[in-house]
Amino acid sequence: MKVVALVSGGKDSCLNMLHCVANGHQIVALANLRPPSHSNKDELDSHLYQTVGHDAIPHYASCMNLPLYRRSITGSLLIQSTYYRTTQGDETEDLYELLKEVKEHHPDIQGVSVGAILSNYQRVRVEHVCDRLGLTSLAYLWRRDQKELLDEMIKLGLEAVFIKVAAIGLESSHLGKSIRDMRSSLFELHEKYGVHVCGEGGEYETLTVDCPLFVKRLIIADTEIVTHSDDAFATVAYLKLKKVLVQDKPPNNVDFESIIKRPSWENSIEPILANASSINIQDPKPSTVPAIVNDMEDQSNGGDLTVASCSRSTFHFISGVTAYDNNSMVANGCTIEEETRACMNNIKGYLDKLDLSFADIVSMNVFINDMNNFGRMNAVYKTYFGIKPATRACVAVNLPQPARIQVDLVAVKDGSLEERETMHVQSLSYWAPANVGPYSQAIISQNHAFIAGQIGLIPSNLQLPPSLQSQAALSLHNLQSITTALNLNLKQRILLCLCYVDEEKSIGAVRRMWEYFSNEDSDDSNLRPSPVLYLVVPVIPKNGKVEWHATVDDGKDTGVAGCKDVVDVASGVKATMVTRVIGSTLSSVVRIATNKSEIQISLIVESIVNSLSNIISAYEKINPLCGWNNLLSVRIFYKESVFKENKSQLQRGLNTALKNKTELDTIPAISYVPVISIDNDGSILGLVVHGV
Repeated sequence: MKVVALVSGGKDSCLNMLHCVANGHQIVALANLRPPSHSNKDELDSHLYQTVGHDAIPHYASCMNLPLYRRSITGSLLIQSTYYRTTQGDETEDLYELLKEVKEHHPDIQGVSVGAILSNYQRVRVEHVCDRLGLTSLAYLWRRDQKELLDEMIKLGLEAVFIKVAAIGLESSHLGKSIRDMRSSLFELHEKYGVHVCGEGGEYETLTVDCPLFVKRLIIADTEIVTHSDDAFATVAYLKLKKVLVQDKPPNNVDFESIIKRPSWENSIEPILANASSINIQDPKPSTVPAIVNDMEDQSNGGDLTVASCSRSTFHFISGVTAYDNNSMVANGCTIEEETRACMNNIKGYLDKLDLSFADIVSMNVFINDMNNFGRMNAVYKTYFGIKPATRACVAVNLPQPARIQVDLVAVKDGSLEERETMHVQSLSYWAPANVGPYSQAIISQNHAFIAGQIGLIPSNLQLPPSLQSQAALSLHNLQSITTALNLNLKQRILLCLCYVDEEKSIGAVRRMWEYFSNEDSDDSNLRPSPVLYLVVPVIPKNGKVEWHATVDDGKDTGVAGCKDVVDVASGVKATMVTRVIGSTLSSVVRIATNKSEIQISLIVESIVNSLSNIISAYEKINPLCGWNNLLSVRIFYKESVFKENKSQLQRGLNTALKNKTELDTIPAISYVPVISIDNDGSILGLVVHGV
């Protein structure tokens, strides 16, 4: 894509430009924000912009033979939180006006190069502006190892000199020295005092005088040291550039793709690919696929079969929302946009009854019957969320007609939404796939980390590798990247993982990958096996082959306990249950299979209730303060070829049975989702149980 590069003069913005070119993008313009000329200041109190060295920036147009667009910073720091809303007078609006001007002159620009490494403050604001202008942020340095980055700059011949120091161990005598000269000192200061090697903590700032993209170079001819603070602990001083010249240099015939080291996604997944195949897992012999006998036709006391909701403490689960709930006035033959809007409006109605809003939602499970409608559905969906949107997993399933979209959701009322930890990275990088859609990568609330569904996208270009093995391993690597950035222990504190695949024959391979991935660092028997449920669905987004959807404990509760049981839950019916309890949080996955050639609905209901009873018994044994009334939700994935005509009878029968449980004050929210297959052992039902 054609790109405008944000340049501060610093080393990071220049290195990111190099990576943009190496990834096939074309830089067509430069953009910079400077102090107002009337301010007579070289440095502004800004969290967003580097202004020291601004006098040299006009020369960048000659150095790169590109148009340079500049704008004065007139705004100030009004919104100090990480997350940003459009606010007139804030310094972020100056960036919006600058990029808007660039786009007016270059309407074919699609991307913005930004040198953010670790600053969420900077990244979020650039992404916010890009989103408003229909641009994509390109941040190829994001969350990369700073030592590796500094060495990469030096190796590439990127010449950058110190023009500001503001950290322990850095002195005014270091001003004017190159990053090559300062490398050893920076590494030493990092070990001694935790100084960020690339200056991400504001320890120093640089001016790039030459790099492989430059057709000319800068010569700093005259300077003056300006000292803000000569504190014995940490000097704060900068280099005022009184005279900067442009010098010709020999022509560059550089193959950027060959000289720039792009982090390899292939290398990142090699250990999983190499070791997973050696995991010895016996593929199960398929169980009988029975015929269903409806013996519960008269169960009219099962209640309303529309949306169910349940509230436990601060958690709320709303299940099975469609456009057709509550006698919604949606005509058959309506557009997918109209149906999505009706579905989302129904969600709003349920939220209103619980004194909640869309901002309280932490996780959305969206099931769509035709993935070809995804883009149109998404265009409506996104209008209901603002900043910090809910996480989301989306797959295609064969929904019962007439519904084309069905939603389950979790909402949490946990006080200040501003303080809720949310990860929503929209920039292309090497780190993990950008969430360019209206959903966050992760939200942490009430000891739960809700992670968005992860498919095997290559982070730098959002393309899928061709093979199942590569997609499965890369999607796990992407999941690990997100949880590591949030200081979450994915492997040891996993609460639940749903693994969607598009073919039943894929389950054996992805199961081996998960077993290696989740157990490679642990000998704790409480952590084996993990509560994972493998589900076969018709289509995964982007025609992917696998999607992992995880929920993780945030690590604040200490104890992790778990168990696996295979129990006869009814005559001829077995349930395989994997349960994990962390504090008061319960998570369990259940597979129900039978050896019968035909089975009554009443027996299936009995099997589900007895499975739940076994889970609750284990829950109470681990945490005596918890029990039936901590159950928040039960998600039931049913094999569509078995339950073609009998879902409503199953719903009514189960509702009746749970209402008759004297231990339950209110029944949990129950959702029903059709799938092609549950695991590869002939299971007819898969249950996901959540208690808080």
